[in-house]
Amino acid sequence: MRTLIYLDESGDLGWLFDKPYRYGGSSRMLTISAVCLPQNKVALLKRIVKSLYIKRKRPLKNELKYINLNTADKQLFVQQLENLLHKHQDITLHSITINKQAVANRLRKDPNILYNYMVKSLLLQVICENKQVDFIPDRRSERVNSKWNMDEYLQQMIQEAFIEQKFQSNHINQSCHITPMDSAKSMELQFIDFYTGLVWAMYEFSDTKLENLEKHKNVIHHYLFFD
Repeated sequence: MRTLIYLDESGDLGWLFDKPYRYGGSSRMLTISAVCLPQNKVALLKRIVKSLYIKRKRPLKNELKYINLNTADKQLFVQQLENLLHKHQDITLHSITINKQAVANRLRKDPNILYNYMVKSLLLQVICENKQVDFIPDRRSERVNSKWNMDEYLQQMIQEAFIEQKFQSNHINQSCHITPMDSAKSMELQFIDFYTGLVWAMYEFSDTKLENLEKHKNVIHHYLFFD
């Protein structure tokens, strides 16, 4: 059974902190999230996303993104997400959030280095511990700029982890295929867009909608630069 991983981000890679966010300033936080699941359970993600379209009486061709969700939409999504995680322990959610204001200047000069490190911290172990992986990032997240390639970077990290025996006997990965997609054509990517937005809002705006998810063992949060 192949393992599918869908990835998205929320926040930005700007460094303007002298003005409020959305009023000339950059986001203070950046979150990258991924949902990992067996190939035969993809329909469960689609079902949750479709329920929001139905609630909004919105045609599927008119993409629904996190920024379009109102409070009731978010509450419905979180409720269904909790049910999903309770019933399906083999579906896992992973996120990494950084406090950008604490990032060293040398890392701010090249966003590729910081972004690469975040992706590695978030997904390397998950990929190495699954035999056959299809990794589907939102096409917007595929590369920070034209000089950076997520596929080459991750393939190198997987091989280095094998050489270093980093995950020892759990390193069973045989292949990792990366296929960026447009979120407008993927309800799975829309699912992780909703989740990533909620995680990011938890740190950017102290939003508490996800506070009950901490009890689930299949929800993993990582934090960087929060000292």
